[in-house]
Amino acid sequence: MKKLLAFLSFLTLLTAFSCDNEPVDDGLSSGSNNNNNNSGDLVGVWDLVEFDITMTTETNFAGQEISSDIEVFSTATDYTVEFTESSFLTNGNYTYNANVVINGITATDDSFTLDNVTGNGSYSTSGEEMTIDGSFFEFDFQGMDSSVLEGEQTLTYAITDNGNTLTFTQNETTTESDAATGIEVTNTTNSTSVWTRVSGSTNTCNAQVATDEAEAAYNENNTDEDLCNAYKEALENQIAECGDDNGSLQAILDDLGDCSLGAVSSGTLSVFTGTLNIEFTQQDITFENEIISVEGISQGGNYMVSFQVTEGETGTDVLQNFVLTLNGTEYFPSTQGFEDFTSETTVSSGNVLQATFFGLVESSQGANLSLTQGMVEVTY
Repeated sequence: MKKLLAFLSFLTLLTAFSCDNEPVDDGLSSGSNNNNNNSGDLVGVWDLVEFDITMTTETNFAGQEISSDIEVFSTATDYTVEFTESSFLTNGNYTYNANVVINGITATDDSFTLDNVTGNGSYSTSGEEMTIDGSFFEFDFQGMDSSVLEGEQTLTYAITDNGNTLTFTQNETTTESDAATGIEVTNTTNSTSVWTRVSGSTNTCNAQVATDEAEAAYNENNTDEDLCNAYKEALENQIAECGDDNGSLQAILDDLGDCSLGAVSSGTLSVFTGTLNIEFTQQDITFENEIISVEGISQGGNYMVSFQVTEGETGTDVLQNFVLTLNGTEYFPSTQGFEDFTSETTVSSGNVLQATFFGLVESSQGANLSLTQGMVEVTY
């Protein structure tokens, strides 16, 4: 770490006196924070999402005080790091903006691009720390020797989002002095880089593997009570072992509800509201007095839909008496003149009903929901 900080201080001084607009190394290879101790969690390929660093340097040289601030942040990234059990490889391109202020005067405020960056090194982990021999990033400053960045460094890191997000951070203040030259340098550094998993292990939570397998089996046959119960058990085990920070796993459990209810399906009946995909797997479709009546319930019973169609009618807005119920609140088609609810029926005869629907629905309390990709492909 001392080598890197000394280099950055030296680089700041070079910028101050030469005003050359060359890339500044962001130093993000020196920071991170991990709540998982197993290096196997790292194995695989990670895409760089973003990085930023803010560093303040106070330098006292021969009685002259120099204050500099460096802010570097990515603007475009196409860069990966691949971890094996004990080594890493880097490859790709990245563009960043570098803003250097010396004693209140902007010395550099430019965008830089590094292309075809490749690198490698070795690493080991212990608790929240990672020790590397190498560097995750490169720099180019008028051909300056980059060996100062090489050698062993200690980092911290964090793997979150069920093993799919890797975050490096650095927050520290270091003071160095040289009795021979009288130079004293104080560096305060705050930096972050974020990566997302492309491929490889996600064994930050071994229970997730079992959940994925149970989900795949259930999706193959969502009318099977045993598969439903196996999926619920896997979800419960994953929550107990790995946690459920955003509540997404519990939401799936709630929607599965009582598996003994079964899921009698006559085809596809589904809709998106926002990013929530609702599948009405338990369906009751009747035909009486030339009227096709459709009722659908989600697996957990929290979401319901109902509507009617006169047999033989096709075209726009032939779906009648449409009601969508979410967690006990009923929503009806909006007719306010803005993104009104609409439907398009293509087939309603021969025991086949095919239609699509979308638009705004509203509750009696005035709450609105936007529906998209409503799909009806059922038999009656």
